[in-house]
Amino acid sequence: MHFPPPSTIAGCLRTAWARATGHPFDASLFDLEISGALLLRPNEQGDLRLLAPKPADAHYFGHGDDARCIRAEPAPFDKSCNADLPDKLLPLRLTVDEKVKASSGPHWWDWKDLLAFRTGQEMPKYTELKARGWSPPIGDRRTHVAIDPKTLGADSGLLFQTEGMDFAPTNQWLKEKVDKPSLRLLVRCTKPLSEGLVYLGGERRLAQLHPEPEATWPQPPADWFERIVKAGGLTLTLLTPACFEKGYRPGWLDETLTGAPPQAPGLRLQLVAAAVERWQPHSGWDLAAHQPRQTRKLVAAGATYWFRLPDTDKPSPDALESLWLSSLCDLEQDRRDGYGLALPAPWTPPNA
Repeated sequence: MHFPPPSTIAGCLRTAWARATGHPFDASLFDLEISGALLLRPNEQGDLRLLAPKPADAHYFGHGDDARCIRAEPAPFDKSCNADLPDKLLPLRLTVDEKVKASSGPHWWDWKDLLAFRTGQEMPKYTELKARGWSPPIGDRRTHVAIDPKTLGADSGLLFQTEGMDFAPTNQWLKEKVDKPSLRLLVRCTKPLSEGLVYLGGERRLAQLHPEPEATWPQPPADWFERIVKAGGLTLTLLTPACFEKGYRPGWLDETLTGAPPQAPGLRLQLVAAAVERWQPHSGWDLAAHQPRQTRKLVAAGATYWFRLPDTDKPSPDALESLWLSSLCDLEQDRRDGYGLALPAPWTPPNA
């Protein structure tokens, strides 16, 4: 069961806004910009903690008390070693020579743990990552049949399945009590939305909208962009899946792996390395054309890209601010749908 894709959430919110305002259900609805979704987890005091996807350059090893998380960083090949990577693209190497087998761990991290990881601070202990993090549960899969309107019985051969993800495991109506805290999707919309029930996804799952203050959306730490300029490079970690014309890498990069992000056209970046996990298939149903949408290959959330800033004519911190949680996607509609949101963070490139 995959996390709800950005286009599903965007469609839900655009429909809710159109119904609330009386806006026509036409192509102009696609202009409404959506960002997200991230995860929020309320604590016992009612405060909301932000969760973000695990970065692809973080790897779990060992089990039980020996479980740990180790980072991978760009580093040049050893002598007499090479690969078919594009020219000037560095491989990733573990910072610790690990001898045990790879293992699993939380798919989502606490926001503070992600910021600490991205700034090169000491790795959090595995037990702390697991306690503060989250992994999606097994999907709630249900089998249905189509009903013949004439006989009111099951229509022969018309079986289908739906699968959902329960973000609020405590059912107050059934008086169920579980230890797992409820989770919320955090989404940013350019238009105000009212509180109420909405349908999420093609199976019309019920969800509730609850407006939060603007301050709930994550803001950059103090001196964040000054630190990027001083470091001479930055990482961009995907917080939502992305779609690029050139597969794993953005289409705005040329043959020399240099280019300007769409949200910062005056900023020139050179790709140094990339950590990308297996691509995710994504399709859907086109309500306007009454046909399935073309399947696309998405770069999974958590993918991380390392970029070098220009050695001469370095950008000002103000020029980097537009990168904060903005989309890296090539197509404008993908950016409006919330695909490819990225977290910029300071990174010091290795000596050439």
